[in-house]
Amino acid sequence: MRRTVPAIAALSLGVALTLSGCFANPLEQLTDGLVEGGVEQIIEDQTGVDVDIDGTGASLPDSWPADVPTVPGEVVFSAAANDTYTAAITVASLADAQQAFTDLLDAGYTQVSEIQLGDGAETRAFENGTWNVAVIIAENAEGTGQVQYTIAPVSQ
Repeated sequence: MRRTVPAIAALSLGVALTLSGCFANPLEQLTDGLVEGGVEQIIEDQTGVDVDIDGTGASLPDSWPADVPTVPGEVVFSAAANDTYTAAITVASLADAQQAFTDLLDAGYTQVSEIQLGDGAETRAFENGTWNVAVIIAENAEGTGQVQYTIAPVSQ
């Protein structure tokens, strides 16, 4: 289980950087449903993680914690394994992405850290006694916003 959390975190960061426009977006190249399904299956087979990669209909895992507010937008990636979750959501603007921070505070989460990444990108970590939630936001090359959530249970 301990190996799963870092693997999902690394995968999440890679997806967030890729989808934020920092690198070429491979999802734009996945136009054939068979390719997309194959990529998901390879990731799932290699990691044991339930993965949904699809810029046109991905969704949050059914087991996504209901008490973790998420911004409305287009889910372009999600994964769940051993009570650890991650998702990338595209929203209309960077301001809409920043709403993720406000929503967590309004839901009773406490902010425990903040890192400014420059050029409109930042990450903040929150906790509420049950969940640790890391949120990375960035502006995409198209001017839209990207929100990346990584959620793990608080260690007792």
